[in-house]
Amino acid sequence: MHDFSEMPDILKTDILSYKFDIFWQSNDELINLDPRPVFVASTAFQPNSPEEEQLIKMLSACRLDASSFHVMQLQPESQIAFHLLKDHLQLKSIILLGISPIQLGVSAYLMPHQLSRFGNCNWIVTESLKTLLERPEIKTHLWQYGLKPAFVDQVYG
Repeated sequence: MHDFSEMPDILKTDILSYKFDIFWQSNDELINLDPRPVFVASTAFQPNSPEEEQLIKMLSACRLDASSFHVMQLQPESQIAFHLLKDHLQLKSIILLGISPIQLGVSAYLMPHQLSRFGNCNWIVTESLKTLLERPEIKTHLWQYGLKPAFVDQVYG
């Protein structure tokens, strides 16, 4: 016979770590941003650097003007909730440059360097700007199967 006087305290057991609480809290960084359909998250780069020039060229090739996107540089430990981004910015597309979807609270496999759909948004997940400069074959694939279909061909409208 089993003695139930020593019941385990399952209510105090972590199911999800407290570090994921950020995905349910408001984000002050977003409050001051006006709605724009495209959100670009990148690893850090310096102003007037080759990486910044590459980003400007990419966005220009996508026929995006400055009023249609936000660029945010994120640290590896930074986290922002996708649902807050989507709702507040009224997003249609997300470009992640060296940033993992997990940093946005999304645990879904999205094809690298090409267009994916998740949560009624276009997702383009690729390497950092620095890596794109070093690896032209990735940059070519990104253009052909990610950026061009999303922004020039507008395969999802």
